[in-house]
Amino acid sequence: MLGLAFATMRGRLPSLVGSVLALLFAAVLVTACGVLMETGLRAQIRPERYGAAPVVVAGPQSTSIPKKEDGPLEVTESMPLEEPTTIPASLAGDLAKVPGVRDVVPELTFPVGLLDANGRAVHGRAYGHAWESARLTPYTLRAGRAPASPGEIVLDAALADAARLKVGATARVLGRDGLRAYTVAGIAGPGGSRQPAVFFSAPRAAELFGHPDRVSAFGVFGSGDPERLKDRIDAALPTSKKAPGRVSIDLKGGLKGGGDAPAAAGAVTYVGDERGFAEEPRASAARETLVLLSGSLGGIAIMVAAFVVAGTFGLALRQRGREIALLRAIGATPAQVRSMIGKEALLIGAVASTAGVPLGVAAGRWMFGELVSNGMIPDVFPLTLGPAPMLIAVALGTATAWLSARGAVRRATRIRPTEALGEAAAEPHALGRARTVTGLVFLALGSALCVVSMSVAGETAAMSAGGIVILLTVAAALLGPWLVRIAVALVGGALGRASRVGGYLAVANTRTGARRLAAVVSPLTLMLAFAGTTVFTQSTIGHATLRQAAEGMRADYVVGSAGPGVPADIARAARALPGVAGVTEVIDTRVIGDFHELGERTLRPYRALGLTVPAHGLDLDVRAGSLDRLRGDAGNTVALSTLTAGSFGASVGDKVRLRLGDGTPITPTVVAVYDRGLGFGDVALPYDLMRAHTASGMADRLLVVGDGSTRDRLAAMSPALTVTDRAGAQADRDAAAELNEWVNLLALGLIIVFIAISVVNTLVMATAGRAREFALLRLVGGTRRQVLGVIRWEALLVGGVALVAGMAIAVPTLAAVSYGVTGSAVPHVPPVVLAAMVAATLGLAFAATLLPARAALAGRPAERIHG
Repeated sequence: MLGLAFATMRGRLPSLVGSVLALLFAAVLVTACGVLMETGLRAQIRPERYGAAPVVVAGPQSTSIPKKEDGPLEVTESMPLEEPTTIPASLAGDLAKVPGVRDVVPELTFPVGLLDANGRAVHGRAYGHAWESARLTPYTLRAGRAPASPGEIVLDAALADAARLKVGATARVLGRDGLRAYTVAGIAGPGGSRQPAVFFSAPRAAELFGHPDRVSAFGVFGSGDPERLKDRIDAALPTSKKAPGRVSIDLKGGLKGGGDAPAAAGAVTYVGDERGFAEEPRASAARETLVLLSGSLGGIAIMVAAFVVAGTFGLALRQRGREIALLRAIGATPAQVRSMIGKEALLIGAVASTAGVPLGVAAGRWMFGELVSNGMIPDVFPLTLGPAPMLIAVALGTATAWLSARGAVRRATRIRPTEALGEAAAEPHALGRARTVTGLVFLALGSALCVVSMSVAGETAAMSAGGIVILLTVAAALLGPWLVRIAVALVGGALGRASRVGGYLAVANTRTGARRLAAVVSPLTLMLAFAGTTVFTQSTIGHATLRQAAEGMRADYVVGSAGPGVPADIARAARALPGVAGVTEVIDTRVIGDFHELGERTLRPYRALGLTVPAHGLDLDVRAGSLDRLRGDAGNTVALSTLTAGSFGASVGDKVRLRLGDGTPITPTVVAVYDRGLGFGDVALPYDLMRAHTASGMADRLLVVGDGSTRDRLAAMSPALTVTDRAGAQADRDAAAELNEWVNLLALGLIIVFIAISVVNTLVMATAGRAREFALLRLVGGTRRQVLGVIRWEALLVGGVALVAGMAIAVPTLAAVSYGVTGSAVPHVPPVVLAAMVAATLGLAFAATLLPARAALAGRPAERIHG
């Protein structure tokens, strides 16, 4: 049958183009997502700051909870931490006792800002260290000497050049306790580190670090192989390791062996390129972002690709009905026909998927570059490219083609040879029992998921949109002939009266060719439903976020910093200014909630803010309790948004489990529930508590209520400050919202483009396959204009059915998501965007139908009949 497969393929190359294109673009999507996934799982960062230390002991960069523990298998769920972690300084003694350890160097890392002579920030965020830890890089003095007093510093050579500072000059550095002047005692190299360094004396560095008796990390120097030294450290220190031989499966981080356990409670050892992650905490969060993003998008891409490829192969094989019927009539067995189609599909799948791999790699590189350039991934994070995504894309493409072809040819091989030619000539009217039952099951599952999404809140509700769309779209595809016949029954009479020839024939063709047109309606429905749900979910969340932020912002001015933050002395000075009615210090970070959802314990990150009370210039729309009780640094009070309180099942007076940005667990009591969580953050905590658990120890911004002269007074307090009015703050929020929407739509846009291309592909295939039908209409007396009129009416009917079906899927999905995220079942749908989607759907239906129809009508009808 292999020779027969090649022979039939040579004769049907034009009709195979559609299947090849569908598989090619599917391989592009899968490969691109695979490139991002592999980068998230395997990428390493070359260490710079800790480049000279063979082993680094630092704090963990994620927090986790056990999900299941059964013998040698342990399942956990982890979440990256927003803030750098610290470890006890007392561990230095334990490390020094480990055999083979020669020296242990403590490291303190904290953000600072350096200003030049004109008061401008030289670098948005440099990092301060104690001079004693300079050997971890290693830095050496190029000029001057080490800092001998709290008023002296040593500058990174690149930083000194940027600020045009020399030994003996006065430099102004913004730190935890404000803007201070220092004497440049020395210049150190090498310069150009990805973390520009400012070195202080050890006592002064400890003050600015702000965490007594704790350090950021230890650099461990010793003899022998660093891996063996790491093993000795793990064995010697008090451990919280998993049992020997146990394998841990992290739901978001893959497989982990027992040796990956912490070296000590709250400490992790790093060797080799892993040290890069110890000095770049954002990289761990970036890895998880890439894994989650590529995993969710890859899953959607695979489902959409399978859906589209199956439809394309089904249409192609339906057009080959006479050929398959003839093979059955002359004695080919069902197994032989299936074997022939299977071999064709394997060859097409392998060739098309392989051709799509290079484009997929290019798309993956482009997506990664866009994520880096927009700040979602740190620029030190390298793209990792291996053969795995390419092999997986080819394997999935080939398997999808084979399964789709085998499924599509199944009905044709089940009928008796004497009925085969009749089956090819007349389309069966009734749907198969299995197809009907499966379609109804998918419809029920999609409807049930809509209801469930209304019972959950926030991120979970938004994430359910993709699943709802896929389930309902598959149901619409399986029950497509019903949809077409219902549409004909509803509007067929009106079309027949509107056009006595074209409309009447279009209705007749649609009624008798419901299965054929259902194959065309399905990808159009998928495109509209998927695009509408994706775009309008973003618009709904974005609109609610901006509306809440605008309604809740009551401050006249927002004070920010050119450096890492606004120190406490600036806030005190601002409160004392004439005309200032109130100042609120705000810290923006993330915390992690630990609660049960749908009966299972889970972790979820929340945007959080620490704020001083009373909260001047900020109205969170408190619905219960009072924000004035949000005080202290003991971690015993919290305010939650209504959505977050719903996730926890908590109200005022209840306790909830949270983990702060650095992983510190707290169990505070809810003292207030507010409604504007989308606009400002889902969790509000006391400012003093948050300040003690952030890297900078400073406010991210001040909200100031004052008169018209306040702005100039605020700006005059320090050259390191930025002051914007309410309108400027709104513009900054709008820009940040656009960036978030862009990131969410980036890769999903590729999927929508893929669906649009598949829609065109399917329509072209379906229309080109009707050349004999068009020729027959011409031979029985129809003019070319009349035939095109029939096709236009069919395209309108197909586009209309797709619009109705797509909206029928998108509307309940959007209502469920909107209710779960905003509390209202009415989504925000910009009319212009909706009109553009409707026009695009109808435009594709007309263009992809009329253009190939015109080509099919070229030449003599008799030649088309016998060609």
